[in-house]
Amino acid sequence: MTSDQSAIEKRCIICGTSCAGQPRIKDATGKYAHKACAKQQAKVQPTIQPLDLSPEEEPEMAAFLDDLPSPSDQQPTSGIRAACPGCGSSINSDAMICVNCGCNTKTGRGIKTAKVKTKSKSNGPNLAAKAGSLAIAPFLPVVGAVIGGAIGAAVWAAIVHFTGFEIGYVAAGVGAVTGVGAAIGAGSTGNTWSGFVAVVVAIVAIISGKAIVNSIYMDQLEEIRSSMQLEVNTEITLDSYTDNDAIWDFADEMIWDHIDNDKKIHWPDPKITLEDAVWPEDYPRNIVLRATGKWEELDPEEQLEIRQAYIDDMKSFSTSFNDMITEEMNTNTSIIDTLTVFDALWFLIAIGAAWQVGSGGIGDD
Repeated sequence: MTSDQSAIEKRCIICGTSCAGQPRIKDATGKYAHKACAKQQAKVQPTIQPLDLSPEEEPEMAAFLDDLPSPSDQQPTSGIRAACPGCGSSINSDAMICVNCGCNTKTGRGIKTAKVKTKSKSNGPNLAAKAGSLAIAPFLPVVGAVIGGAIGAAVWAAIVHFTGFEIGYVAAGVGAVTGVGAAIGAGSTGNTWSGFVAVVVAIVAIISGKAIVNSIYMDQLEEIRSSMQLEVNTEITLDSYTDNDAIWDFADEMIWDHIDNDKKIHWPDPKITLEDAVWPEDYPRNIVLRATGKWEELDPEEQLEIRQAYIDDMKSFSTSFNDMITEEMNTNTSIIDTLTVFDALWFLIAIGAAWQVGSGGIGDD
């Protein structure tokens, strides 16, 4: 064996330098260490501080100390440190396992470890949240359908209010919007339950919308009747029927006489008809002059009789018109009274749209 090989083999396991030619010790496994290094690694005896015990505690402490093993009972250790074959950390030479990396110093292999999965303590709240979601899930399509139906009915009523016309196919739109609300409440795709909810809510929404439309129609009739009655009582008087109005009526009578007798009327503009003509500029000049002369030939009493006849005719017309409106209002007192065949058709279409959209059937093959 060469001196270099001896130096390598007699290397201190504590400081890592050669022990050749220096005071050294050798442990049971044949490993070397400097004596100086071994002394530094020796355990330092701690300074024991006397305990301040009461007279009652001294017997208990004495009994506890008697139970401890004596130093002679403990197996001596060499106090020599060694390097871990796995990570190189300094360990006791007689240690079997490195606490740093878990390597077995006898076999040189690491110890495999496994993580133990523990149940999360948050499962309870999660289960409660899931249970709560399942409890309210059936009501979400109802909420969505009610919101959609309310929007549809409001739009329908607004169209009638601002246009004065009841458009039947708007009812189909009410059903579709109700179905959309139910499908969104069910999770955007819809199912059988949301389709059923959409149909029920659509029926209620359409009936409600129809009731609102009927109420608007009744209010409009009442407004017309009141306006007509006010006009008859305040505006239709003898003074309101002027000479110009009387001459205009005479001119219309003359034109109708020409039409009934197939006489030619010389309109300033040949394209103008009696319904479109503006008094007096669009009327034939000869008709205007004849009507003016006819009125002026009457004495004041005759003119008063004509004015009174006009007032009586207007009041009679107003009375007949008011009676007609009153009869219409009394006839259409309920929604059923206002239903027509077309209403029933649009009603069925609306229900079909609510089911199709609410149940998610639009995307089906």
